[in-house]
Parts: sequence; structure tokens; C-alpha cells
Amino acid sequence: MTKTVRTLSILAAMMLAGMSCASAATLRVALQDDPDALDPAQGGTYTGRIVFEALCDKLVDIDAELGIVPRLATAWQWNDANTELTLTLRQGVVYHDGTPFDAQSVKANIERMKSLAESRRKAELSPVTEVVVVDPQTVTLKLDAPFAPLLSVLTDRAGMMVSPKAAEAAGDGFAAAPVCSGPFKFVSRSARDSIVVEKFADYWNADAIGYDRVEYLILPDSTVRLSRLQAGDLDVAERISPTDLATVQGDDRLAIHQSPGLGVSHLFINMRPDTGGPLAEHAELRQALEASLDRTAINQVAFNGAFTADNQMLTPLSPFHSPNHPMPGRDIAKARQLIEATGVPAPTLEITYENSLTDGRVAQIIQAMVAEAGFAVELLPLETSSAIERYQAGNFQLYIGNWSGRADPDPTLNTFFSTTGSQNLNGYDNATVDTLLTEARQAVGQEERIALYEKLTGILLTDLPTIPLYHPSWIYGAKADIEGIAIYPDGLLRLTGVKPAN
Repeated sequence: MTKTVRTLSILAAMMLAGMSCASAATLRVALQDDPDALDPAQGGTYTGRIVFEALCDKLVDIDAELGIVPRLATAWQWNDANTELTLTLRQGVVYHDGTPFDAQSVKANIERMKSLAESRRKAELSPVTEVVVVDPQTVTLKLDAPFAPLLSVLTDRAGMMVSPKAAEAAGDGFAAAPVCSGPFKFVSRSARDSIVVEKFADYWNADAIGYDRVEYLILPDSTVRLSRLQAGDLDVAERISPTDLATVQGDDRLAIHQSPGLGVSHLFINMRPDTGGPLAEHAELRQALEASLDRTAINQVAFNGAFTADNQMLTPLSPFHSPNHPMPGRDIAKARQLIEATGVPAPTLEITYENSLTDGRVAQIIQAMVAEAGFAVELLPLETSSAIERYQAGNFQLYIGNWSGRADPDPTLNTFFSTTGSQNLNGYDNATVDTLLTEARQAVGQEERIALYEKLTGILLTDLPTIPLYHPSWIYGAKADIEGIAIYPDGLLRLTGVKPAN
């Protein structure tokens, strides 16, 4: 080979290498919180759901109007008694370890979520009594009674499929290196810093995935997320502060993607007689606490009015939101009278919360408002993992909870207020509520369910095991030259169709 030819060959190789590097697009996404366990059976955080959107396909999903749409299941049918749901599965799907996705693996996943000691999906899937493999592409979920929310439940982590082979081999360590069937496969995780995933070449819809790699960076401070987005260090940042909306909208290099949300921020109250203190003992104190709050002012001061102030756990987007229980205004005189009626002088409260800018601002506003009624409030901000640990242990008097919401009311209301609910961490126990929740689960018609949830709402707003404050809008900031971002009411970043602009 002549020197000239050899030189040209080297240059050509360098150009190809450069082209390859240029085409290996990385999407850098900032998350507010570090997700918990990256196992759909165990996960319990909103940011975990964002990462799962990349890693773990679900049997079904929701669309922008909250309708149920196909994903790993392409069709479904109920029997006449509404006690059997038969799913037709997508063909040609494999898990990240190469094992096939089929009816047997669906059966293994549902049974794992129902039996795993650490599973948080047990209550969600408890109505499923048996999973029957009809053939490799057909599976039937059998129930002991009608369960209206089942399809909605399968749009979240209960419907996320992991490799049974990998789950069995990893045992308790599965969350450290999850193996699913989503568009991206797990690469690495650095606690409180980052999670990295890369495109799965054998994904069934790989042509619709526009990035080769996604880096999720944990940045709790919204100001830092914004500044790094402005500097070009990030491509997407979730939960842009409403106070920064005008800044992003005024920058031609950036774009806002947002949606009204299904979620709720609420003041969760410890109802246990042994640890809850006066709030657990006196319903009047809980009512006084609510009467001392001005939810509209909280929304205006903390969020520039960008969120939806409300007194219910379900968003007004839901047909199950009660129009007969409008949000009450602030009434300091009523609050003082209620406190006086209990005989508890200067009741002292402690509010625990994750030390984010948003929750910190809300906590301070609440502290100032309720002080006017006679409450003395101490604030306990904690790093996210420490706050969640206390929350899950029920070790709080008041806790600012942030629930990302679901399209169906059951995963919110049953989860928090059933005595067996996975998020019933405040010890609320009401037999009538349990009965109504069960009846609403088994009711097939929407009007019947609406009537049952109407009764339930009245009880909850009287007992006040929690005080809903507002429903957030999901606000993402992104580089303006990224195409295909669409935020739905569940607030998740779906990566199908997202790509760099040509």
C-alpha cells in the first residue's frame, strides 16, 4: 500500500469514527429527586416512574385524554361477568437479556408482584386470583369479583414487565441492575448523582427512539436545573418552577412543555392515637388547621397561580372530582373557635418535608398562616431519602406529601385511605370508607362509581386524614431544538418520538 493510499485510508477511518460519535446522541435529563428502587415491584417515587418509562414497557398506557391505549398488550377483552380480562400480547418482543416476552413471562411478573415480600404492588393486584396462559400470545387475568380499575392499574408499575429469568437470578439485587423490555437498557447508577441507560437495539419500536443514550442527573434545586439548562449542560429539566416560566419562555433557545396534572400535594396527618398527638385525637383541630389555610394564596405566592388550588385528592380533570364539595375559603375566626373547643392551648405542630425549594416555600407559608389561628409550627426539612424513610415508617406528625396521581381514582383513594393501602402510612382507619372503596372497585358503570366516590369524598373532608392543598401542573423545560416531547397529565417524559431536530 502506498503512503498516499494509507494516509487516505486513515483519514477515511477517522471521518467514519467522527460520524459515528456525532450520531450517538445523548439526552441529558435533570430530575428533582433520586428515584428509589429501580424495580417496578418496589418503586414508589415519581422520578422513578420517569426512569421506568425508558427501562420498562407496560402492558397498556394512557394517552393525553386519559384513555387506555396498547403497549405490550395490543388488545383486551372482559368476559360477561367482568371477572376475567384477556390480553392479546405483542409479538416479537424480547427482554434486554434476550429472553422472549410472552404469556408465561406475564404470568411470572404478576405473580412476582403479588408474592415478593418487598412488593408495593400487592394491594393494586390483590383482586387478581389467577393468571392463566392461554397460548404464548394470550393471557387471562382472573378475578374473584369485578375490579373496574384493573386496566388503569396496568398503565403503571403493576403493568411493567421485567425479565423473569433476570429477576430470579438477581433475587434481592434486581433493582441494582434492572432488566426489562423498554426502549433503553440499564447501564449504571450513582446514588444521588445519576442514572445512565442506552438504547436497546432489539426494542420492538426502536425506529421511534431518537437517542442512543439517556443520562438522568439528580439535581434537587430547581434554580440549578434551570441555570444548567440555560448553559446547555442539560437537554431537559423536569419540574421547572412556575416562578421561572417567564424566564424560559423568554429564551429562544428553550421551550416549555407542560400539562395540568393528576397529582396532588397534601398535608398528610398522623392519625395514630399513640403517635399522632392532639391532631389524631381531635377532629376539630384538623378542621381548624384547614380553616386557617388559604389555598388560593398558597398557589399565588408559591407558584404564581400556575397550579390548581383544591381541597380534594382527585384533580378537577377527573370525572370523579366532586362538584358538591367546593374548596372552602380561609376562616381564622372559625379556626380559633375550633381550637378553643378542644381545650388544647397553643397546639404545637411539626411539619416534615423533603428539602426542595417548592415544599420549603409551601411549608413556610403554612407556618405563617396557621400561626394566626394559634398553632405553633416547627419545620423539619430533610434530604429526600431521609424524608421518604421517615414517611414510609409513619414517623411524622404532618408531612407534605406529593402524589403523582393516576387516571383512575382507585389507585389514589384506595392506596391512601383503605386500611390496607400501601400509602396508608398515617394510620387512618374507617370501616365505612373501606366498604365504599370496595364497592367502587367492583362497580362497573361510571355513574355508580361517581355516586360512591361522592359519599367517600364527604367522609374524607369531614375526617380530614389529610388536607389536599393543590394539584401541580407538570412543567418541563427543554432545548428548543428537541422534537417530539409531549407531556400528559401523569407528568412522565415519554421518549418515543423524541429526537434532536434535523
